[in-house]
Amino acid sequence: MVFGNYEQKDTSGQAVKEQVQKLCDNMKNPYFNIFHWCKGELFDIEAVNNAIDVKDKIQQSIEKAEKKKRSTQGDLDNLTTGRKTVKTMFKSQNDAGAMVNKIETVDKEIESLNQLYDLITIYLGE
Repeated sequence: MVFGNYEQKDTSGQAVKEQVQKLCDNMKNPYFNIFHWCKGELFDIEAVNNAIDVKDKIQQSIEKAEKKKRSTQGDLDNLTTGRKTVKTMFKSQNDAGAMVNKIETVDKEIESLNQLYDLITIYLGE
């Protein structure tokens, strides 16, 4: 540090300063850059792994929503035909409108989740 910041007017001081600068450059750890490169690559792999996990969770959400839609549709069919089941025993014809609205809401949710799933798949493919 002393030699690196030491400035003299003569050329011998400049030569010492250049030698000290060369010595500092040669003493840098060559594995430092490799360490940071590897660390960056590991972060990239972890990010892709997390994105795949999110994609799988979205697929599970789509499956749950489709199951919910099928169940509600079955209850609505049973209610409109007059069949009594455990789920439809305490429901009346007035509840059919709420069930239709619930089916429409789930349809929109499924459509949105499918779009998100496709978007993530395309992004991960690149």
